[in-house]
Amino acid sequence: MAESITNALSKVRLPADRLTLVFTTAAVLGSALVLPTIYRDYCTFRDYGPGGIPNNVIGWLTVRALFQPFKREMFTTEEYVKRVEAAEGHGKGDDGYLTLSPEQLASRSVTDRPVVGPHVVPQRQLTQIPDDDIMDKFCAAFSSFELRNHHLVKLQQSNQEEYSDALFLADHLPATDLAMTMKGEIAHLHSGNDHSVHVVCAPADCKKIIEAGWGQRHGFSGTSAMTFLSLGTLPDIPSEYIMIYAPRTEAEIQTVMDIVAAGVKFMTGCEDVR
Repeated sequence: MAESITNALSKVRLPADRLTLVFTTAAVLGSALVLPTIYRDYCTFRDYGPGGIPNNVIGWLTVRALFQPFKREMFTTEEYVKRVEAAEGHGKGDDGYLTLSPEQLASRSVTDRPVVGPHVVPQRQLTQIPDDDIMDKFCAAFSSFELRNHHLVKLQQSNQEEYSDALFLADHLPATDLAMTMKGEIAHLHSGNDHSVHVVCAPADCKKIIEAGWGQRHGFSGTSAMTFLSLGTLPDIPSEYIMIYAPRTEAEIQTVMDIVAAGVKFMTGCEDVR
């Protein structure tokens, strides 16, 4: 019996190259640790729903491999101070166009921001999603705004995200340089997803909004990444292009629409917003 065991063991051969064995073992263990993380990241991307890029594995790989390296930070406001001081654009200096009271601005907190997905596009929040009733009322408020203000804006499909309705500069109004950069688009609502908003606001207003915790910059804002990556089919995203978090209550619907109104005033140069 002992002799049989000895003979069996003598036939066992270890790999000649032990380094290969080490690398193989490390690769297997690494895959076991990394693959679940990669899969969760892909599932998060899929959960965003339709956006400006295909909501499938091709879109996810494109974002991770090509887009993500161009992502910038989204919360500092020094650049808006510099733009106000340099009198760039037509943003009414330190005043901006926001008419929100200090109490309205303070009703959110920088410590109460929703969690926003890790992918640079599409930019979506993962928490603090409004309930169906608030979603419906917000969509109605967005549409009603266009009907009241057809002298300033028109509603059509977004240039930035084809699945979103957007407010554009009305055809009869002259376009500023910034409006031309955005191809007339002022704001769009992610009505099929989290119900957050992207809007272009005056520099002073961007500063107030971000510092009060109502929103953040887009990861491509202030860069030429979008034009470069889309081979010129999409416009650059200016620094004033910011994300406004979805409203959670009827009071917050009004606040978000006030922010949208400020963006319309900034982009049209007209303050006759109804």
